[in-house]
Amino acid sequence: MANHYTIYQCTNSNCQLRFPAISENILPGWCPKCKSPLLQVYSYSEESTIFSSLKKKNNPQSISVLLDNIRSVYNVGSILRSADGFKINHIYLCGITATPDDPKIQKTGLGAEIGGVWSYSPSSLVQAEDLKKKGNLLIGLECCQGSKSIFELKPEILKNEMVLVLGNELAGIDPQVRQICDEMVCIPMQGNKSSFNVTIAFGIAAFYLNYIYQ
Repeated sequence: MANHYTIYQCTNSNCQLRFPAISENILPGWCPKCKSPLLQVYSYSEESTIFSSLKKKNNPQSISVLLDNIRSVYNVGSILRSADGFKINHIYLCGITATPDDPKIQKTGLGAEIGGVWSYSPSSLVQAEDLKKKGNLLIGLECCQGSKSIFELKPEILKNEMVLVLGNELAGIDPQVRQICDEMVCIPMQGNKSSFNVTIAFGIAAFYLNYIYQ
């Protein structure tokens, strides 16, 4: 199925705002910045197909993610969308972490939350202990004392069922959950900040675990 788009440009020479819009949508006809008339300058169509040749054929690792009290609904939605792209097996939502039936998540996840397998537990510690008993390898993603670079993980340990644990944006992973993690890893920072936003960190870690160790 093709999506049809139109490029609009502001006729005000001092503004010259240029932006795309779905052709079927009716725009008011004036620039959203300076209110000058808009001009349709280009129209095109894009096929919304999935390039199966670019899809990963084999997935020897089994990766799930545990969200330990993620406070931002929008962060949860973004993680759900990324998890769908990385074909994360299961998402364990714990504590105050919002669930996919939240309307705000449905807006941020852009439909990806519907296809993901998820479950909810009021306690991240109980959930983590249960996963550990079932033989899962728990990898905590947090910049803390004892963390090592995620790029230092040995390929041989990643043959087990893995659960990537992400913590609260302010407080981090529950200390007792951190204690039972098999590995604590972080993503090395190059700038002045001490850590990435949890959604960015998840994307980097999921990509690395999924595609480096094939």
